[in-house]
Amino acid sequence: MAQRLAGLVSKAKAATEPAWKVARTETVKQYESLMSKNSQYVVKDSAAADKLLKQYVFTQLSRIPTGITACKQEAAAARSKFANLKEMPTTEVATYVGFAAELYAWFCIGEIVGRGGSLTGYNV
Repeated sequence: MAQRLAGLVSKAKAATEPAWKVARTETVKQYESLMSKNSQYVVKDSAAADKLLKQYVFTQLSRIPTGITACKQEAAAARSKFANLKEMPTTEVATYVGFAAELYAWFCIGEIVGRGGSLTGYNV
């Protein structure tokens, strides 16, 4: 049995080795091409490279107040739009109602999936 398994393994190795060599050489070629085209972006200084992650994180964190301001502006625009609900076209109101119904349906489906597909409740 062990000899037969060893024979199958050697046949599988022999069959996959040419494909592996081609895939490896192509991957190495693509990597080298990518790195040669973008070599100007590689940081050579190790001290500067160590700072990159912190610079990225804190740059992204500094963008949060701008995002909050934009969200507040969008919320104010939505509030002003819904303040005049009676003046909105019926098609637009129907679109919002349909979206809310779809959102609720996806929430219900997520709850059912979270329960493991059970409609009766959680297994406790």
